[in-house]
Amino acid sequence: MTVMTTIKVPKDLRDRLSRLAEQERTTLAGALTAALDQVEEQQFWQQVRRANAESANVVDAGAATMRQNVADSADDAISAAGDW
Repeated sequence: MTVMTTIKVPKDLRDRLSRLAEQERTTLAGALTAALDQVEEQQFWQQVRRANAESANVVDAGAATMRQNVADSADDAISAAGDW
């Protein structure tokens, strides 16, 4: 059995929730659940995009370092001399 509680919300918010619930053919609790699910999903995907952007920055920095290392003519002199 689900435990229930009562929350106080402004009348205009209750009315908006009622309209949403009616449109979705659900209860007030169903409308609130759907709205929260949508917000949580948006937050999840924002975190994914942020993490992917940070990863891309790390990869870009690593690639730039590799290009600098390859372009370093001092490395060629070391390998030609056989000195490692």
